[in-house]
Amino acid sequence: MAEEMTFWDFSRSQTLSRYNGSRIDVREMAALCDLRRQREAVEVHLPSPDEMAGIHPLALKRPRRWEAAIGAMIYACSGQIALREEIIAARELLDRLPRTDRSTLTVSRVLALVPAMIAGFRFSRRSDAFNPEANRYLEGARFLSALLRERPALDVEIGLCAHRAGVRDPVLPDHVSRTGAHRMAAFVASLLDNSRAAERTVRVSQQTATDRAASTVNSLVFTHYANEGRLEHFLRTLDQHADDMRTVLAHHDALSATRFRFTPLDPFSEAVERDMAEVFGPDWSGAPADPRWRRGGTLDSAVEEAKGKMARFLRAAPLDVDRLLRLHKDSEQPSERGVSALHWFDRHQRLSLEVRARYDVAFHHRLALATMSGDGVGIGMERGWDAYQWLAWNAAYGSAGTAMPLLYARSSTDPASHVSLRSFNLRQFW
Repeated sequence: MAEEMTFWDFSRSQTLSRYNGSRIDVREMAALCDLRRQREAVEVHLPSPDEMAGIHPLALKRPRRWEAAIGAMIYACSGQIALREEIIAARELLDRLPRTDRSTLTVSRVLALVPAMIAGFRFSRRSDAFNPEANRYLEGARFLSALLRERPALDVEIGLCAHRAGVRDPVLPDHVSRTGAHRMAAFVASLLDNSRAAERTVRVSQQTATDRAASTVNSLVFTHYANEGRLEHFLRTLDQHADDMRTVLAHHDALSATRFRFTPLDPFSEAVERDMAEVFGPDWSGAPADPRWRRGGTLDSAVEEAKGKMARFLRAAPLDVDRLLRLHKDSEQPSERGVSALHWFDRHQRLSLEVRARYDVAFHHRLALATMSGDGVGIGMERGWDAYQWLAWNAAYGSAGTAMPLLYARSSTDPASHVSLRSFNLRQFW
């Protein structure tokens, strides 16, 4: 039987994107690597077709040949020349797999999945504490195991934030980066299309232009637009971002064996609000009725972490809603939804720090519970990855020592470079 894989290019240059979604024989991957090398004029040693096809899946024979093949595949799909220490990380992923999963590995499965995971996710041996810069091998092995298991369906949840990370220029770009969004979808397709699940579905959730946008984007972003009398412009930009993402996902849905779906965030947020009312009462400020939220537990620790993170965004002075409403009504584009968003923002700003922290923890905890109940996996693509989010997931899966099927994609502020994966970035593309 032919050793084939489904190829996806998630490199910065998108040099090989014309081959996205194609089934390609392992031997032919050597030629594809060489094509990238020629077009990008990069000096890199590449293995021959026979050397690519002749590796042992677990590197039990000729380990240097295995490393060369893994490095070539990292280059083919990401355009990055991985350091040997980065390639060796792939061995640790395989070593941590259950024996039953290792037995399913073929040459094509190893070359399709492992290089994509090393290229797209950074890993660390730290296993006892949160690391914002890298994933644990513990999670990496569980994630890879989910891809290797024969199953009727596999669902992936991806959430996207709706604001820039910085505060100096709190302005939303007019459009989502088309290249960045396509790279994200191609990376996810490279994992899912080569999994053993019979059906695969990726749900990308994003805040759309509703009232809740006033509390899900960075407060500095919202107040910037409100103070300039440009709330309708802000909401139309969110509409445009949603349209941009729908277009990108529809493109990949057509090319991929994986279903890509756009999901507005509001229905999920409404479910979190119901959770909050059940646990903390109608105003969300009462003592927890659920023992999982009581003092000293993992969720309580997550709330304390969230409070520390959120405290720097608290307003020193009360919000002058009447002034902002007048600015909006006198603007060039007054709208009812702008008025509604302002009132929502005002209500949210009046919440105590404790309540806001509880809500954010409840949001990520529900996401973890939903992923766990569906036996799915999570891929982090938003800019932020904080300790309170990690703890909220821990609380769902048991403890900090339990592997969770959640990995955050690479993020880097280093200048773009072909050499090493340190500068490679797949997260948040606007």
